[in-house]
Amino acid sequence: MKMIHGIVVAAMLVLFSPASPGSEVSADISRGTVKIVRTSVRPDYNMPWRMKDQETTVGSGAIIAKGLILTNAHVVSDATYIQVKKENDPELYDAEILYIGHDCDLAILKAKDPKFYHDTLALEFGGIPALRSRVATYGYPMGGSRISITEGVTSRIEISEYSHCGSVSFLSIQTDAAINPGNSGGPVIQKNKIVGVAFQASANSDNIGYMIPVPVIRHFLEDVRDGRYEGFPTLGVFTETLENVSYRRYLGMRDGQTGILVSVVMPGGGADRHLMRGDVILSIDSQKIANDGTIPFMQGRIFYSYLIDLKQIGDMVSINVLRKGKTVTVRYPLGTYQFRISWFNEYETLPRYCMFGGLVFQPLSKEYLKTWDKWWYNAERRLLYYYSYYIQDAVFPERKEFVTLTRVLPDPANAYISDVHDRVVDSINNVKITCLGDVVKAFRKPLGAFHVIRIDGTSFPLVIKASEVEAANRRIMEKYNIPSPMRL
Repeated sequence: MKMIHGIVVAAMLVLFSPASPGSEVSADISRGTVKIVRTSVRPDYNMPWRMKDQETTVGSGAIIAKGLILTNAHVVSDATYIQVKKENDPELYDAEILYIGHDCDLAILKAKDPKFYHDTLALEFGGIPALRSRVATYGYPMGGSRISITEGVTSRIEISEYSHCGSVSFLSIQTDAAINPGNSGGPVIQKNKIVGVAFQASANSDNIGYMIPVPVIRHFLEDVRDGRYEGFPTLGVFTETLENVSYRRYLGMRDGQTGILVSVVMPGGGADRHLMRGDVILSIDSQKIANDGTIPFMQGRIFYSYLIDLKQIGDMVSINVLRKGKTVTVRYPLGTYQFRISWFNEYETLPRYCMFGGLVFQPLSKEYLKTWDKWWYNAERRLLYYYSYYIQDAVFPERKEFVTLTRVLPDPANAYISDVHDRVVDSINNVKITCLGDVVKAFRKPLGAFHVIRIDGTSFPLVIKASEVEAANRRIMEKYNIPSPMRL
């Protein structure tokens, strides 16, 4: 399993240790549990014209209302072919993806043949299980071909990172867990109702697994009612906690006032023109926010982002803020933010690139950074800086994306620069590069007999002869088996 920042990994999991006598399970639940077989292929972001080897993996799912099959997004992502199988039936049935939400790691499938649903059971949803209560999971982990029914105890309910997408966090439930491949997407059952979907495990600890709870599942199902998945909204700001008493006094907060500080307002996000850097958020929809950013939840507290995660894109939010010593109320519709650098793991998409004279250009993205082993340590420093700080440091705000010269494929046309790689492009032929499409336009207008490429942080440009590019493209495409010089 691949570690994501050493925290959690999306995997085909079994979330619980073996069932104990007296566990509350129902034999009928097996009629609503599905084995999923996925064939998939991923693109190679290091050589973006190429695909990696085909893989076949196994996961689990649950039949819910209207013949829909609920599972994890990572069970079916990048699929070229999906089949489903039910207990006590030797046949495999073709299935298709109806909806997929990579941020919340959930997907909906449907078997193409109605015969699949004969003698099956549509499972119903329950609520959030209490801490220390027992739950059972159904699925098809490695080690056998039949259904597995196992049990565990809920030990923590909090906001935590969903590793399939990365860089997003939602409500999750932690359990003690024996981890085996194959059980991701399987239903977690309490009192014969679904209380979660098994989805990931801790990479650093034994017997710690996680499930997606019902509030997140219901949000996903509500979202797709209109026939498409839009995702979860964001508040549109970055915030900091205010546990330092002196800092609260400096901001003018009175005794009894609590809140969190707005440190960055995302340009173009929902909060733009409504919230300001330096605002103190006192409450959201009348729910008071503590200085550590938490709100009351069940028998404890949880991070305030849960209030936003309950809403759909376009829903209104009402926020009380302390601004320059005065309390004001702002209201605005929640939306998403169009990131100039993709912070997230990407699926069902091919990497964009263009190649001129062996110079390969790609937008900077997390998927490209992941081509380094332990990329958060080993990737090129400037790329990591842009990736991590371009919002808060307002790095080149005119750029729609950061176009990178990722590699130079050696050829006589580029011999003296063939060792240049992983450099962010400032301009080509005096055309400022704000997106990948600008590269194509710039190469149409050489400066006299040359193409002149200027790189961020360097004094001297890269120069190649314009007359040699076309012939070099033909040679390089044949030598490196590149089907097209660009995918925009």
